[in-house]
Amino acid sequence: MLARSLFLQLIPPFLLATFILTFILSMDTVYKLINLIVSRGVPVESVLVMLLYRLPQFLSVTLPIAVVIAVVVVLVRLSNDLELTAMGASGLSPWQLTVPIAIFGLLATIMDLGITLWMQPVGYSAYEEETLRLLRSQTAKTIRPGVLNYDFPGKVLYVESKSPNEELEGIFISDTEFHPGSMVSLSSTGQLLIREREQDILLKLRQGTMHFGNNEGGYRTMDFEKFQYQFRPPQLDGSPTRKVWGVSTMDLIQAEGNFGEQARQRELQLRLTTPFACLAFALAALTIGIVDPRRGRSNAYLQALALIIIHYILWSFSKELTIGKEPMKAVILWVPPIMIGLWGVYQIQLSHQNWRGPLTWCWEHLPFKNLSDPEI
Repeated sequence: MLARSLFLQLIPPFLLATFILTFILSMDTVYKLINLIVSRGVPVESVLVMLLYRLPQFLSVTLPIAVVIAVVVVLVRLSNDLELTAMGASGLSPWQLTVPIAIFGLLATIMDLGITLWMQPVGYSAYEEETLRLLRSQTAKTIRPGVLNYDFPGKVLYVESKSPNEELEGIFISDTEFHPGSMVSLSSTGQLLIREREQDILLKLRQGTMHFGNNEGGYRTMDFEKFQYQFRPPQLDGSPTRKVWGVSTMDLIQAEGNFGEQARQRELQLRLTTPFACLAFALAALTIGIVDPRRGRSNAYLQALALIIIHYILWSFSKELTIGKEPMKAVILWVPPIMIGLWGVYQIQLSHQNWRGPLTWCWEHLPFKNLSDPEI
């Protein structure tokens, strides 16, 4: 009965924390997507769909943090209401209290696994498809005659006129920043093509001249019949394209796709390790939420914040260690959740005989504590 009651009390703060954290984390993306409506005239429904595709990415990060907040908030309230004191007086141990919290963390882990293994890659893939669809529909509006266009990375494009069938005439294209090796191209006609499979953009030029410079101050020209510029698609919301994020988990396991073994293993381990932070956080937050009612709750909230920061510092450090390393080095990503989880189990064992929490236990067992005793 106690386990069921405690489990149900964790749900409302968990849902509220998930909503608030997801909203905060998505604010930057929301701002960039709103800018599409203002600057490019993208329909509102398309922007909402793109935001929906990005939600799994935010949820995979906010769910572990929401678990910490839910566990600490509920246990701090039970401590201040002296309910935990009554439980301890009745013979209930912290290990018995761990069962519903561990089950809650395990269910959150399973939910997050569903997001990272399935919803997140599907969302990324759909997001890229929607981006290309918008690029195709917005090309006619973006490239306007007589206006400098900076949508293409490192290049500026100018077009004198454009026919009804999207044929460009009087094309001028150059580097955004000039240097001795810069190149300027002039072409009489051209056409812009968006390739869905390659996820890039081709600018096909015909009947033109290329002007080159060199580091010695020289200058030369070259006439051409046909020439192609290949661009990565300009990102509508300013975010980088990460193709491996949109690859399904089964393709990662079966090593299918145009990506290296190191990138495949790293992405696969990221999808597996991120959700297990939910279970690790649930175990670690248990003793943090058990506080002395006379000392208030601020200390518990600071410890919870420190726990989250420490975990994500370890996670970021482990993530950096896997860049450019051997594929098997991706298992380093398991270190942060395992360390946090083991620390939580250790703290629960320490507080098994002391319901006042690990900080009180550590303070009472400091070797130099008695030095401040006035009787000495």
